[in-house]
Amino acid sequence: MSMLFAPLPSTTENRYFQGVWSRMFGTFMASGREKAELSVEQAAVLTGMGSEQWSAMEAGAWLPETRQQFRSIAAALNIDWTTMVSIVMMCRGAWGLS
Repeated sequence: MSMLFAPLPSTTENRYFQGVWSRMFGTFMASGREKAELSVEQAAVLTGMGSEQWSAMEAGAWLPETRQQFRSIAAALNIDWTTMVSIVMMCRGAWGLS
């Protein structure tokens, strides 16, 4: 992702908005999990994560960083890849990207 977007300068305001976008991404993932009728534990197992890591993602405290992590999450939640990419692009501020 860093090749496509320039990172935002590290300022208090940017860190605040980065947290807002991280929580938004987490909300999308929680909504997808609920739609798929999966518990946190079930979703975590399907992606190879621990339930603590999955919960942290839904809370906006942890973000996936690799294409494989995104693909695993999309597959577990039955989200097509194009939709997952759209969610990431919309929430790109979570990763500190403009």
